[in-house]
Amino acid sequence: MPFDFLRNTGRRKRLFLAFLPLLCSASAGAAAAPAAPAALATSTHCGPPPDTLALAPAPPQPDTVPPPRRARTSDYTVAPGETWHYERPRPFRWVLHIGRDLGQAPGYVFRRENTGTFVGLALSSAALWAADPYILDWSQDVGKQLGLSPKSTQQNLFRIPFRIGSANLPLEFNAPDNLNSVFYFLGDGYTHASVAIGFLTYGLLRHDNRAAQTASQLGTAILSTGVIVQSLKRLTGRQSPYVATQDRGEWNLFPSYSTYQSYVPNYDAFPTGHLATAMATVTVIADNYPEKHFIRPLGYGLMGLLGYSMLNNGVHWASDYPLGIALGYAFAKIAVRNGRTRVAAPGPAAPASGSGGVRPPRPQPWHRPAQWAPYVLGPYTGVSCAWRW
Repeated sequence: MPFDFLRNTGRRKRLFLAFLPLLCSASAGAAAAPAAPAALATSTHCGPPPDTLALAPAPPQPDTVPPPRRARTSDYTVAPGETWHYERPRPFRWVLHIGRDLGQAPGYVFRRENTGTFVGLALSSAALWAADPYILDWSQDVGKQLGLSPKSTQQNLFRIPFRIGSANLPLEFNAPDNLNSVFYFLGDGYTHASVAIGFLTYGLLRHDNRAAQTASQLGTAILSTGVIVQSLKRLTGRQSPYVATQDRGEWNLFPSYSTYQSYVPNYDAFPTGHLATAMATVTVIADNYPEKHFIRPLGYGLMGLLGYSMLNNGVHWASDYPLGIALGYAFAKIAVRNGRTRVAAPGPAAPASGSGGVRPPRPQPWHRPAQWAPYVLGPYTGVSCAWRW
């Protein structure tokens, strides 16, 4: 019997192939006819052997919401008729923007419409300079009456030794340990860096380009302000009140680097860096969030406490303030101007369905980009780079 089965195998194959078209036709007709019971529908197989079957389409999956993607450019309407484009900032691009903002500062500051501002700065600085000793004594008397210690003392939380060549640059974090030091700490670099990091973290977690761009603008504005402030300190060399050897402090113009570093309080009073940094921070945040009306009053109030604390502890004269505040304000305005683009309002002839938006211009680098081209010279092949300035 087994041998009979083997002998009839070829005949059975031929019979199967002969009836295959009929079976396929029957299955096609069954597909057009009303559906058969499930048991009958699944009992017959038609087609090529299982190892060559095409994959059946996957059963439909329930709709799933894809994770939100962070848009490259987002629009934010901050007031009726006022909408701004905010691009997603690239990592650490704000460092390159420092040179751009420094290069744009002369064109932004030295304009005819700023003449009144310069006159006001000169007059206010001169008036405060004349009253410096009296303002300083009054501030310290008020501090004594209120029980505010004039000492600016801080407690070290951690310190990491770090050196670059002969320069000792430890990484340390100090926290104030009295109320006057708390006010003074409002202008510390760690405070404003923490504010910028907070905006950056929120922007990344919530896919908020405006918050991330605000952090980028803060970094650019604060460091650009710091470059100019530190340069002016090293050019003017004014004594701080608590080390002053004469009324209103002595001015030691153009001290050498070694002289300046040997005793910094003897040369770094003018202009104030703390208020400059604070003004830059308040202006950047307030300009990017104009719908939050509490930002400027709160920021200016904290700046008032900061300014008083620096008079109480004898770090600054009152006449150091106007120029520092103006520098922080100017570099904040430049950073905000470069960090966003306003959406053009639709004209009277614009269609009703139009959004009124325009594509923001591609930001241009502050430097001239290099030009790359293929290079062939005899047997040598490479790439040439040309940089014109």
